[in-house]
Amino acid sequence: MKALIPLRFLAITACVILLGGVGAVQARKPKPVEDFAADGLAYHVMRQAPQGEVEVCAPLAEMSNYEGVISVPDSVCMGKDWYRVVAIGDEAFRGMHQLRRVRLGNGIHTIGAYAFAGCTHLEHIDLPASAWAIRVGAFSQCTALDSVQLPEGLRAVEFGLFKQCDALSQIHLPESLQEIGQQAFAYCRSLRTITLPAGMLTIQNEAFYQCTGLQQVVWPQSLVRIGTRAFNNCSALREANLPAGLRFLGESAFEGCTQLLSASLGAGLTEMGEAVFRNCQRLELLRIAPECKRVMRRSQFLGCNNLQIEVIEN
Repeated sequence: MKALIPLRFLAITACVILLGGVGAVQARKPKPVEDFAADGLAYHVMRQAPQGEVEVCAPLAEMSNYEGVISVPDSVCMGKDWYRVVAIGDEAFRGMHQLRRVRLGNGIHTIGAYAFAGCTHLEHIDLPASAWAIRVGAFSQCTALDSVQLPEGLRAVEFGLFKQCDALSQIHLPESLQEIGQQAFAYCRSLRTITLPAGMLTIQNEAFYQCTGLQQVVWPQSLVRIGTRAFNNCSALREANLPAGLRFLGESAFEGCTQLLSASLGAGLTEMGEAVFRNCQRLELLRIAPECKRVMRRSQFLGCNNLQIEVIEN
């Protein structure tokens, strides 16, 4: 049985505990120091020979900046010793504006914080299947990067990983992924469609903030949390039919989604922040389970002047 409730009759119910501020300040640790250079790349020794391991690091002043096409090898020789190349160090390629393409060796398991941040001409990077950790802001402000395939085994898209990647239009998220971190795709204005993998649990605060080209999100049934302003000002988004098991919907999560026409909330919802759908001017229909009424208030829908709420009885 279905019942339609005009918005003006929506009852005021229990208060919601709101999330705190958006994003803790990320601690900065010192960049790795160059120990030796080979074939145009600088390396920092992480583990001495004979089972030696190194990470690529930023070059010293006397070595020219990285540019053009870079191939990171699986291993490198220093004197008589061989070292496996297992990581890209923090800020290793940061601000290398003439870098265009990068191929990473098959032994790379970690890409450090802000490793490629601000590489404004980076168009393509091959991420190996071995990479299970890509740290905060690693590709932020890579404004020419248009597509990325994240490797299987990755469990989280960390804080600001692709923030302000203006040209990013295609992103493949692996089935192993469980979390999209704060501001992970903020200001990625060329994204059109996001398919969230079946095991996804959490979308953190401002994860897709100001993704003004985003038109469609494919939602997994596993999703339990959408953070504060997660899809705020995604002005091209047309629908938000959220999974029945979603428990937490943060403050202003869909505020300013001016093309949003329909949305749905399931029986699992236990917390819903202020202004979730504020100024969604074209929102006409919200389908809810009866259980949702206890966490809904008029203040969550200010500016939704044509909204009707349809209660779906189980």
